Amino acid sequence: MGIAGLELFNYFLFDRKPLPYNQLPYGNCSERTIEIPIAIQFLLEAGAGKQEPFLEIGNVLAYYQALLDPHPSLANRHILDKFEEAPGVMNIDLMDYEKKHSLIVCLSTVEHIGQHAYGESKSGDGEIPLTAIRQIYNLLEPGGTALLTVPYGKLMDAGWLIQFSAEYLDLLFDAYGVPRDAASISYFQKQDMDMHLDVPRQAWIQCEKEALAETRFDSPFMFANGIAIIRLQKIGNDIPTATIPLTQTKNLHYTPAAAVTNLYFTPFIRPTGFDKDGRLPAHFPGYIFYGPSISLAPRRYLIQASVEIIGQGEFTIDITSDSCNKLLWSQTLSGSQYVEATLILTQEENNVDIRFYKHNTSECYIKVPSLLLTEEKNHS
Repeated sequence: MGIAGLELFNYFLFDRKPLPYNQLPYGNCSERTIEIPIAIQFLLEAGAGKQEPFLEIGNVLAYYQALLDPHPSLANRHILDKFEEAPGVMNIDLMDYEKKHSLIVCLSTVEHIGQHAYGESKSGDGEIPLTAIRQIYNLLEPGGTALLTVPYGKLMDAGWLIQFSAEYLDLLFDAYGVPRDAASISYFQKQDMDMHLDVPRQAWIQCEKEALAETRFDSPFMFANGIAIIRLQKIGNDIPTATIPLTQTKNLHYTPAAAVTNLYFTPFIRPTGFDKDGRLPAHFPGYIFYGPSISLAPRRYLIQASVEIIGQGEFTIDITSDSCNKLLWSQTLSGSQYVEATLILTQEENNVDIRFYKHNTSECYIKVPSLLLTEEKNHS
């Protein structure tokens, strides 16, 4: 069990078929744990590499070679990655690539295009990932298929990626010309995970897109908490790149990245550590956790925290700045509680910490399934 207390299995269901979670240690605390087995199943069912190379956009599968080795045909691929230098990788911009393919796979890559990540510079255009998907569609031969995965939930500009939403993905069809009939989309939600980074077990379920409407990137678990799996089949002709996007007429609101996204994988100090279920021992007076020592601009902020206290105790949760010399907000707790409050800052505050302090000596444990500090909606 993780912080949500769910039973964690070694498989998940994709279209009612059981697939094993990826257990290779590279990036396995993220959505890679389901993306890799889904991609391998897609490629095998499509007969990838048996007659001609398939195209991988973004050098991802190479890090999971042990899973590819039982399927020699999957080695027959062309790899396109603008920045990553590795044997067999073509360092070509996706938008400059012209060769057609009958089969394309692209795992958690398009959301970074045009953003400040992996060698890219921030373009200022949040819709470049949609342009990239249109280009992938155009690179398919007639009748060809592609599989793409992207983070999905609340529309977010996290700086280094764009998290897709329903409204954003609709632009792919309404403004960028990809036929709706060409796309089949599945959705997954991350519900729990072991609270460690060494090949943690996870719990993902296939869901409807509505279940992800408020899902944030990096909260409560690190990296994507929801993903969309987009399957494209080429119908008709290429889409003219002169298709006029609706950027000027469709005013999308991009939620910024939160200042604090969780307790377990952001730089908090946790003197006693925590176990795989996210329980922190709290047997003596003192700090249970504090951090992450960040700077906050003058704004209205919303703090949301779900605190589970197992046992008896008297606690205070504070927000301080100036290395704990200035108190910005405080609340006492004596039992499990959901906390939601507004923090108003009239000036920039530095070395801001959320501090959780225990006052007595009773034996108990603390879990914090969610902890968010975000700019409050409808305020600048």
